Amino acid sequence: MKKIFMSLLVGAAVISSGAASAAISQWSVGAAASYSPVVYTETDSNKVVIPTLGYEGEHVFLRGFSAGARLYPIGTPQNVIFRLLYDPRTLKPEDSDNADIKLLDERKASILGAITYQVLTPVGVFEVGAGTDVGNKHNGLYAEAAWRLPIRMNGWGITPAIGYSYNSEEINNHLYGVSAAESARTSGRISAFEADWDGQYFVGLSGYFHITDRVRVTGGFRYMNLEGGIESSPIIEHTTISTGNIGISYLF
Repeated sequence: MKKIFMSLLVGAAVISSGAASAAISQWSVGAAASYSPVVYTETDSNKVVIPTLGYEGEHVFLRGFSAGARLYPIGTPQNVIFRLLYDPRTLKPEDSDNADIKLLDERKASILGAITYQVLTPVGVFEVGAGTDVGNKHNGLYAEAAWRLPIRMNGWGITPAIGYSYNSEEINNHLYGVSAAESARTSGRISAFEADWDGQYFVGLSGYFHITDRVRVTGGFRYMNLEGGIESSPIIEHTTISTGNIGISYLF
């Protein structure tokens, strides 16, 4: 199917400095929807709607598509964060209008486990991290560096972000590679393609707005630019990707 790499900020992170943040302990329930345009050749855009459960605690958090635990309390200037992330990037060949794409293997979604080192500064949040597939779909590795600037006002907030993600050949081949067996099924109309280590730059913007003290709307947008050898994959239609998500939740 197509690539949906949502920003995973459906349950917008509460990142701030100071002791007040350490007192947070809040549950929420709601629903979220995401949209990602075409990535694979002649394959429709991807739309997903899910129920969400959120929790922001001193150490533990749940944010819809992700969960994690901080080594130190929230708001600590330097922290180590352990995360589990749902990676929904998929290709379902039967959903394509291209007869050759229909002959390829399915690319399934997975779960990523990651560890992140986070630094809170007056000019934003800096994070570097690495992770791997714990869902046993491709067993690839990735690393990511990002800068975010949380801007919190009374009842609303936005967080612009910029960063770079670097993926191992296992991830890139899972998503964009074409094996010799797959190429043979198409009688060579889709050439075999083996991806190497490569990555993508991204910029994003996430935010939230309180309709009432208990009802909050969240949303996010992320633009990515695939680079390097990935651009030569014979099964992708675009090398630039824009994804978006929106959600609504009730806070307890």
